[in-house]
Amino acid sequence: MSLNRRILALGLAVALVASTARAGEVSPYLPEDTEVYSTLNIRQILGSQIVKKIGLDTIRGFIPPELNDVFKDLGLDPLKDIDKLVSTGPATGEQDKGLIIIQGRFDVEKFRKRADKEAKDNKDVVKAQKVKDGQGGEHTIYEVVLAEAFPGIPGNISVFVGFAGNKTILASPSKDYLITGLKVKQDATKVTLKNKAFQEMLAQLDDKSSMSFVTVGEALTKGQLPESTPQQVKDLLAKVATAHGGITLTDGIKFEFSVGTKAAEDAKTIKEAVNNAVNLGIAAAGIAAMNNPQVAPAVDFLKSIKVTSKDKIASLKAEITGEDLGKLIPKDQ
Repeated sequence: MSLNRRILALGLAVALVASTARAGEVSPYLPEDTEVYSTLNIRQILGSQIVKKIGLDTIRGFIPPELNDVFKDLGLDPLKDIDKLVSTGPATGEQDKGLIIIQGRFDVEKFRKRADKEAKDNKDVVKAQKVKDGQGGEHTIYEVVLAEAFPGIPGNISVFVGFAGNKTILASPSKDYLITGLKVKQDATKVTLKNKAFQEMLAQLDDKSSMSFVTVGEALTKGQLPESTPQQVKDLLAKVATAHGGITLTDGIKFEFSVGTKAAEDAKTIKEAVNNAVNLGIAAAGIAAMNNPQVAPAVDFLKSIKVTSKDKIASLKAEITGEDLGKLIPKDQ
């Protein structure tokens, strides 16, 4: 395997490994300034009826051979040993802050052996260093220089990776964030965040969601919006104090989102704006369905969207049924 392909495979392996954390827990590794939180529940997704219809063998067939070689070296079966990806960050949107928490079942010694080999063979790409763990011991962490691993990535961007045990791998663009995470005792069960209201929202997330998120409103507007964003959208986002929700795969797909606003009137304004957008979508999809019957399930989905508001909360629920999802997928797929 060429050097670039080997580096690419290693990088993809690290990215895929970034996918776990036991359902029902708020990880104790969360940085204390966390105000943006998202999860990808790989275990739930792979166990859903949608994926079962596709078949794990079919999914496994999409894994490039070079990745399979890396996984073999790591003693990792990505479809069995990976559970959930947790991605965190502060509300400021700073790209050099945040933490990815990876939990599952990993052969840490094989991971270290492979990382040490890359650090020896590709010193400009992978760099190993020792750091104190705050408990009288030390950790070996690995810096992956992305610009060297993937030519074309601008700037001197690195990702730091460390092992917090055989069930947890941590990765961060910030060495300090990684080290702080590694100092958390492996038997810790509690997390303490600066924003207590945000921490309470985390505890209310549905553990059975395939994907979920929680964020403060500030993170939606602080340097995140493209210049082309309509002013009406910017005005609505400015009314959001918090947002959370999730998507759940079953034999269909369920959506559920809520936003907390700064005033009850703001929640009503958001409800009306979303309802207006949905009605326009129903009208447009209905016209399209006249010429293309395959679009009809999309009309049913739009009609399933229910937007409500109560006090300072605006909520949205919607669902694509398994039957309608099957109709949306061409028969030859």
